[in-house]
Amino acid sequence: MHDGEKTGEETFRERNKMKAILTTLVDGVMAVSRDGIVTLANKAAEEIFKARHEGLVGKPFASLVSSQELNQMLEDVFETGRQIFTETALEQCLFRVQMAAINGEKGDVEGAVVVFHDVTDARKFDQMRSEFVANVSHELRTPLTAIKGFVETLLDGALEDKLICRRFLTIIEGENNRLTRLIDDLLTLSAIESRERKLTLKPVCLVTSIIQVMNILGPQAREKRLHLELIFNRDLPPVKADEDLVGQVLINLIDNAIKYTSPGGKIVIRVKRGGDQVFTSITDTGTGIPQESLPRLFERFYRVDKARSRELGGTGLGLAIVKHIVESHGGEVFVESELGKGSTFGFSLWVA
Repeated sequence: MHDGEKTGEETFRERNKMKAILTTLVDGVMAVSRDGIVTLANKAAEEIFKARHEGLVGKPFASLVSSQELNQMLEDVFETGRQIFTETALEQCLFRVQMAAINGEKGDVEGAVVVFHDVTDARKFDQMRSEFVANVSHELRTPLTAIKGFVETLLDGALEDKLICRRFLTIIEGENNRLTRLIDDLLTLSAIESRERKLTLKPVCLVTSIIQVMNILGPQAREKRLHLELIFNRDLPPVKADEDLVGQVLINLIDNAIKYTSPGGKIVIRVKRGGDQVFTSITDTGTGIPQESLPRLFERFYRVDKARSRELGGTGLGLAIVKHIVESHGGEVFVESELGKGSTFGFSLWVA
């Protein structure tokens, strides 16, 4: 046997090694012959084209891929031997597709390797990041523009009129407080999302935490003549949670209920056990929320009524913070609402 020759056993081992490598790849990989037939495909490629049982080998590439762009790319690779990249939608996902020629011993193109890399999540993240930056910029610009306008008016002579001066300074203070709340909420959300804020878990009595929040927000409720009611069982077990963060969840939800409930309305807070979890719900008699808005309520900066939310001092981040805190504890958030009849916001936590 010559040095350059391989035994059947060596060839078999190399094929098995190649098969093992292809199997572990998360990217879809397939080899296509010069006449457009798939000669090799890994499991990831079979999953992309939903062909786990019948496989892809032996099928024409053009019958699998309806994209005219990809079929033309494959022809270009066969003709030129160049490596080509593109991004395209396949099977409701976005893929970065790379094609490279397979050359024979004489340098001629015998086929091509096609690699499908799923970039759906990456592109969604890019879009979310872009939207987040745009939203933050907008939320910051609004109070800053107001502050700038009133300061310029004061400098132009309004300082001489004490009544106007006091009114303008009160507005400036309000806008400054709004900026502070927004920045505080951004920092809180960032710390929770990046897990910089470590959870200090211990047994927490939810009823005690709720009563503390009701005492804090009591003056706001009394000002609107709201009736606050707390319903719970005496044998309620403690939950395993970070007491400060759970307090923030309760403040955000109860504060929202107070803000969006008309004077003379009612807010009922219920705490009950369900299996190994404790469920807390806050039901108000407010204006309610349109059904089409419910799935988006916990998104950052999503507001049903933008003008009213800003007027009431909302940053558009409160419910997003609630969702992240609860989910960081392994719990879930939920919302039910009927327009004109009120809303119920709630969350679950695990029994300690």
